[in-house]
Amino acid sequence: MRTPLHQFFPHEEFQARLDGVRTRMDERGLDALLLTTPENIYYLTGYQTPGYYYFIGLIVPLTGDPVLVPPPHEESLVASYSVVEDYRLFHDTEDPINGIAGVLEELGAASGSIGVEYESWFLKIRDYMRLRLALPEARLHDGSGVVENGRLIKSDREIGYMRDAADIAVASVRAGMDAIAVGASERDLGAAVVSAQVLAGSEYSGLPPFITSGEQHSMQVHSTWSDRVIEDGDVVFFEVPGVVNRYHSALTRGAFVGDPPDLLLRGSEVNRDALRLAKERIKPGVRASEAFEAVRQRIDDADVPYVQGRRIAYGIGTAFPPGWDEGHIFSINGNEQRVFHKGMTFHVITTMRLPSMGAIGCSDTVLVTDDGCETLTAGVANELYVV
Repeated sequence: MRTPLHQFFPHEEFQARLDGVRTRMDERGLDALLLTTPENIYYLTGYQTPGYYYFIGLIVPLTGDPVLVPPPHEESLVASYSVVEDYRLFHDTEDPINGIAGVLEELGAASGSIGVEYESWFLKIRDYMRLRLALPEARLHDGSGVVENGRLIKSDREIGYMRDAADIAVASVRAGMDAIAVGASERDLGAAVVSAQVLAGSEYSGLPPFITSGEQHSMQVHSTWSDRVIEDGDVVFFEVPGVVNRYHSALTRGAFVGDPPDLLLRGSEVNRDALRLAKERIKPGVRASEAFEAVRQRIDDADVPYVQGRRIAYGIGTAFPPGWDEGHIFSINGNEQRVFHKGMTFHVITTMRLPSMGAIGCSDTVLVTDDGCETLTAGVANELYVV
């Protein structure tokens, strides 16, 4: 392995990750693995770029050195980030798919079993079909999950980055809450949050902070700041991440301007209690479905007009746009029968959107420990913030 200009994990950790991937490749009978998911490439090599709208790939043979295929105009980032020695550039006038096929031929894997990430957002159907034509003797199989199964359990270094990211998220939410005032706009709140993120050390996030207010706007999931002006009687809702070395932690908090109505107070109490119940059940050996059911029952049985119909948490960790979560690897849902293990990290979300009221509630990023879970985003109270 080479030593890049910016290295966030020691060579030993990269080697352990690669060894784990190769063990799982061998279990699946794969001679090589072609990765096109930015997070998986980053996890194994340290290489990162927001330029994966161009083709980017990593070829991992069962034995021998991996080969990185970066975007053609970003060779400088290889020296900056990649621990992988071997990389190949295929310029704009060249075909990276034929180039990939040539590398696999060179590695002696062109007639073997090759794993391809069927679940990758960044391998076009056309490119996959062309890869099949370019490798007529190869047997292409779904390689999804081979890397992700290793990403489930975070190392001490990864957890450290997530702790730092959680501190940033907390500071950003505090800044947003301090900016709430009648007459202020959501844009003012967004400026406060984003400025606090950057000044506290955050990188760009996989999704933007979500900042909404009032009944109609806060009911819109994954909407963010606008020119709307805060009025007396408004709910204000924040969902904000912090990011350190591509590792995310996130939290949500709610606020109200004025004298909170009874429904809002009851809903906030239910939300906090549901979040507490989730955290009590997130511990090694417990099935994820059990944590989901405890939360679902508490919310559905409450005297509030909301039904828990979706997951209560998703895995969180390393991410690039267009998302900040690892929910495709592990989500806490009613049909998830896997158990929790020490070192897993989740964004636990029991927020609710109430008709005639808007979005309320809180969420936290948690770490599964030896005998329970630790809240990484505990630096700001999860009580309803009243302005």
